[in-house]
Amino acid sequence: MDKKAEPVAFRNARLKMIENIYLYLLSINKEKYEPYGCEITEIANYCIDKYDSTRSEFLHFFNYEWKKKFTYTKYEEGLEDTYKGVHVPENKIRAVRKYIKCAEKIEKKDKPEELYSKLAEVMQLPVETIRELAKLADVKVTTSNSMSDEEEEELWSYIAGNVNIEREFEEKEEAENILNKVDKVFQELRAKQQPIVSDVITTKIWLCLEDSEQQYSFISKEVAEEWNKKGTLPTQRELARKYGRDEASISRTVRTFLEKLKREIEQER
Repeated sequence: MDKKAEPVAFRNARLKMIENIYLYLLSINKEKYEPYGCEITEIANYCIDKYDSTRSEFLHFFNYEWKKKFTYTKYEEGLEDTYKGVHVPENKIRAVRKYIKCAEKIEKKDKPEELYSKLAEVMQLPVETIRELAKLADVKVTTSNSMSDEEEEELWSYIAGNVNIEREFEEKEEAENILNKVDKVFQELRAKQQPIVSDVITTKIWLCLEDSEQQYSFISKEVAEEWNKKGTLPTQRELARKYGRDEASISRTVRTFLEKLKREIEQER
């Protein structure tokens, strides 16, 4: 359809397409996606405008873009919950995190309060403000040994949010730091656990990775090839069938990995 030659027909077709996309997502998981009509409309419009039929099927293209958007949206919601409804732009949080880490490297012997005092003097801000900024720069983790479903989802969102393909150049250092931690903990797993965890990690963050980051040992080449050929990623049920295990068993293996990863992240705090 020619957008310029048939503007009214094109607009009507676009609206119908957006409606069908929304219904498509609701058919997959109504409870999960129904609250995100605005975000779905935004990504659907983007995909309609940017779609290139010579490169892939439209639905594959939409699934790819929606996965990125939904992961990022859930990450933002996690920040809102953490900061009690106060809106804190992600770029500000990243900037504070980098500033704090840089200062900690320079002044390794300083206790936190001593470091905050020095930063307050340099930035000409109250110490209390610096202390709060430091909290905002932190990832929300708990010190318990077991992990709830909400904590598990939050940690996946934290990882994906930090390696999001939309990030700016200066954020690549933080992304590399997160991916190195994932890779380190993955390599410490038992050999029989690694294939399962590799498949799950790849399904969770594959769409957020840049080409240069797809060489980590935790990346499942089989899952990546399935995406490149079919535009789909395996579900946990499909992975359970693949390994001859039930979904609960897959979940326990992955949760063990995430708990180890959480402790690795906490060591920097």
